[in-house]
Amino acid sequence: MGEDKKASLDQQLQQQTSARGAKLNTYMLVVAVTLALMLAVSVWHALSDDVAEPLAQVTSVPSAELAIPLDSAANDALREQVQQAILTFEQQHQALLTNDQVIAFAPELQIQASAAFDAALMAFAQGQFRQAQASLQQADELATGLSAQWQQAIDSWYQQALKALEQQRPQEARLYVDKMYALNKEDARIDTLQQQIQAFAQQQSLRRDYQGAIAERNIDKQAAVLKQLVALQPENKELQDKLNVAEESIRKRQISQAVKEAQQALLQQDFSVAERAITQLQRLKADGDTLNLLRAQLSKQQRQLSTERTRALLVAASEQQQWQQVESLAQQYLARTPGDSIITHLLNRAEQVLAAQRALSVYTARPERLSDSNIRAQAEAAAAKAQPYAPYSRQLSDSLDELKQHLSHFSTPIAVTLLSDEQTQVRIYGGDQLGEFAQKQVMLLPGSYTLEGRRTGYVSVKYELEVSAADTPITLTIACTKRI
Repeated sequence: MGEDKKASLDQQLQQQTSARGAKLNTYMLVVAVTLALMLAVSVWHALSDDVAEPLAQVTSVPSAELAIPLDSAANDALREQVQQAILTFEQQHQALLTNDQVIAFAPELQIQASAAFDAALMAFAQGQFRQAQASLQQADELATGLSAQWQQAIDSWYQQALKALEQQRPQEARLYVDKMYALNKEDARIDTLQQQIQAFAQQQSLRRDYQGAIAERNIDKQAAVLKQLVALQPENKELQDKLNVAEESIRKRQISQAVKEAQQALLQQDFSVAERAITQLQRLKADGDTLNLLRAQLSKQQRQLSTERTRALLVAASEQQQWQQVESLAQQYLARTPGDSIITHLLNRAEQVLAAQRALSVYTARPERLSDSNIRAQAEAAAAKAQPYAPYSRQLSDSLDELKQHLSHFSTPIAVTLLSDEQTQVRIYGGDQLGEFAQKQVMLLPGSYTLEGRRTGYVSVKYELEVSAADTPITLTIACTKRI
């Protein structure tokens, strides 16, 4: 039964240490051979006590172990204890001893720890369990020391990186992080440090932007930058206080602007704008007295907006040719109380004048388009349609005069002198065939023209001609002179 237990433990040891590769496979072969010898020794021991001396010589058990003989049960217990210690060692230290970065950090210490562990395995395979226990303890001390030194070096670079960040030296901190990475690229603190370094650079850039915003006295930009800084440093009370001050300044400015907008809208009786401004003041948490005063003014003016008052305002605005205001007031009134003929008439007049003004601006804004006969015809139609409303608007009348001048300019032909060689057929694209001539004068409206010359056996020629009253007199020579 004892021998079966030994065989079972040997199989477990072989399974747990198979990952060590070819080297450990060699050791396991030695284990198998040694166990076979130990089995034979056990049989001999059962047959005769006289074989003890030869067995000691075969198994090469050290004299230190022979000095403390163990019975079978004690020997099995020690063997199981050492085997469990070997498995524990591998679980605790194997990854460390095979780590390339650890090997590069302390190669001599790693070699010593590995050698001590290998010696423990060899001793165990030879049945020298006390020797295996001693070697395993030495390997554990060496591996533990190696781990401590390695981790201490990593922690040292980590602390120096933190100190460099505290002293606002991000480049130096980056160097320490690189040293940490060289020792243990799996250290989770590396990512945190890199994020802090990146955030530090971003903070420096934002702080420069903030100083620039202060120099520019741009409170909106200051608040925007401070929000980003607070997001990066939420624990920084100084930054939060500065952000609160900036946002309060912006709020007060917005309240002041909204009050002015509401008052101006009430003066112009633009109640929708006034209501929006009051709503904004409520959102900005303006003081109650200001809100109540503006609401009272709005309510009062809305009650006073009777038909007679609206008529009077519209008539006055129309007499002053303020047609935009007429249109706005009339639309507001008719939206609430439709049907008044006078107000409807004034609204129609305002819409007609404003529409005519918009129609003319299409051509006065880009008069060069009038060189096109189709566009010129459209402009003339627009001018004719706008003419009846000119007496109601000085601006419309001025626009009509301007358009008529442009139409006159682009409707007056300009003399153009063409020179040729009496052998080239000349024509104007989209116009007349001019034939052959030595000199000819043609009357052309202002604009762009393309002239072509053709002659048998010669290369045809084309010329672009810009006709303008500002460039008179205009002369162009067109002749085919290059043979094919």
